[in-house]
Amino acid sequence: MKFTKNTILIATGLLFVLSGCKKEGCTDPLADNYSEKAKTDDGSCEYSYPIPTTYVFTDANGNNTVSFSGQTARMDMLSEITTYLKSANGSNAAPATLSASVLLAMYDNSYTGWNDAALVGNGKKLKNKTALNDAAIQAQFETWMTEAAAASPSSNGTYLQAATGQEWTQLIEKGLMSACFASQMTGNYLAGIAEDDNVTADEPAAGKYYTEMEHHWDEAYGYFTDTTDYPAGVTDRFWGKYANNTLEPVIGSATNISNAFLAGRAAIAADRLNPDAVFTADAVAQAAVIENEVQRMVAGMAIHYLNSTKQKVADGEPQTKVNHYLSEAWAFIYGIQFIEGTPMNTTTISDMLGAIDADFVGYSNSVTLINADIDAIATAHGFTQNERENL
Repeated sequence: MKFTKNTILIATGLLFVLSGCKKEGCTDPLADNYSEKAKTDDGSCEYSYPIPTTYVFTDANGNNTVSFSGQTARMDMLSEITTYLKSANGSNAAPATLSASVLLAMYDNSYTGWNDAALVGNGKKLKNKTALNDAAIQAQFETWMTEAAAASPSSNGTYLQAATGQEWTQLIEKGLMSACFASQMTGNYLAGIAEDDNVTADEPAAGKYYTEMEHHWDEAYGYFTDTTDYPAGVTDRFWGKYANNTLEPVIGSATNISNAFLAGRAAIAADRLNPDAVFTADAVAQAAVIENEVQRMVAGMAIHYLNSTKQKVADGEPQTKVNHYLSEAWAFIYGIQFIEGTPMNTTTISDMLGAIDADFVGYSNSVTLINADIDAIATAHGFTQNERENL
């Protein structure tokens, strides 16, 4: 039986952006009836296996094979860390004094005071998943946590920021979104997907009906969003939020990434049911799509906040507000280096960040410097002029 995009309701941005007299047909290279000549997708693509519209997959006996609870736990940890950091902002009625020991304990999950008691002693940590367990990068985040605690509470009436302008909450939250979540997604789980076992279920007796390949794919998905009906479901934090709310209208991140995750996971499920098939190759191809889209997602957020910095200066906002947006830009630029296959080298990234650190105020007031960095990031990641201007 063949499945078409119409019957399985797979969304594709091409239906909305291409029109006119261009040749219609199937534009998906993974479809059985893919046409190189087709410029407009007409919904006729046929597949040898169904691709669902929600992230729900089962084995031949109907058992759920999806699990990414560890990734949700780490998102919950970063949510609580961020909330704790923000409690020291001067905009609060009673700004808090942060504890370095609390922040460090949250980071390595030796903490016992989580609001969500399920996080206590669950064996999940942010620290050992940061930058593929790179000690130097882990130490950088711990330094920021210690500095934030030492400077708290805010003395400027708004954000907790260094005298030089850096806002630690943004460096830590946005930095870990890339150094932990996106790095694990692309550099750990998806990078090794082709070598994973997709025959043997993990531990059926313990309710783990997934194969190694299925589980690793799901864990990658869990670092993007913990919503199975993304982007229709709740997308109010981290990459799921930014991909859908900020980037989707310009570069289609939410659609492109979620569709690739669905198509790849469907291929893995189909391959498990029919080991003689070659559907795993489809999953590997979709992993490459996700890697490229995640590169563009992180770079897109860096450009977005550089554009926002220019706008805040133009609007005459106070420097603390400008610093807030520039700190977000800084953190996303910093995060580019942690994405598998990044087209930018660490020296280029370090030079960019060094120029900002040298003079936060001077940099934020220089349209020339900001535009040069936007152009460098955009060129490396293949953004059009329209995209870089509208991010």
